Amino acid sequence: MSTLESYLDALHQGVYQVVVPKALVTEPLEPDWKRSPINVPSAGTIASYRRGQYHAHETVSDYRVHMDRYDPEKNPLMHLIDDAPLVLMVYETMDTILVTGRDATRKDPLQRLADQHMSWKLRMGFGVLLWAIATILLILAFSDVTAFFALILPSLVLFIGLLTIVRGIRQRDRKEHADRDIVRGSLVAVAGVALFVFWELYLVLILLVLVIWFFSSAAVTLLRVIRERGNLPNGFWYTLGLGVSSLVLGILAVTLPEELVDLLVILLAGIVLMAGAFLVLDAYGLRNAARLMEEGGFA
Repeated sequence: MSTLESYLDALHQGVYQVVVPKALVTEPLEPDWKRSPINVPSAGTIASYRRGQYHAHETVSDYRVHMDRYDPEKNPLMHLIDDAPLVLMVYETMDTILVTGRDATRKDPLQRLADQHMSWKLRMGFGVLLWAIATILLILAFSDVTAFFALILPSLVLFIGLLTIVRGIRQRDRKEHADRDIVRGSLVAVAGVALFVFWELYLVLILLVLVIWFFSSAAVTLLRVIRERGNLPNGFWYTLGLGVSSLVLGILAVTLPEELVDLLVILLAGIVLMAGAFLVLDAYGLRNAARLMEEGGFA
């Protein structure tokens, strides 16, 4: 019987990531490994687990494990600053969208149909909806972005809160979960209403958090580049790029806060636009595959 941990010695010798085929791991991960609900997006990941500083991404065929410098449960602040700077989050998100979209277009049509949970029409609809949202974000970024924070974001938070309340009410037979959803939904809905009133205050708070986050990430990353130049798991130039990017964004947040907000909204619009594009492409491929199957092309 072998555990996942028995294959992770290389992580303590400077290797950034270890890929372990699932067939080699005979012991179950849980309860020692805890499923992580929030992570930087990673292509091909179907689940994510943590055990201390170990962070495992589960794919269809293997576990891809790296070691964070800080355990998010014991030191969440330093984990956010050092292991998950905002620049890295944006980069990984866009990379994941690109890889996922590319893989979707290459996947065998029969397999894609077998794995499909939504019809191609629904995917097409979601894709077009994301395009519309991205267009609105771009218009706001190049005109008046305050509408995003004063109206759109509070409305979205309020809507999510109301949806959670409705879900809790519908699940009355599962009392514990239903009550929890109703309480959470109520808190989120109240937060949404508060955002309508105090949007300027929370925008200032967001900028303040970003300033601290950017400069802290830049300082930690650039110091590591100086001290460990020849022993950086992700490579010198990659790590240096993350540090410099965080520093530039931090300076921008202090000197040109309005421009930074515009830039972040544009980045968000770009991510949404890419996601919508790949949904539409995937829907188009599924539609063609369905037609071929109906015609007997894959019989």
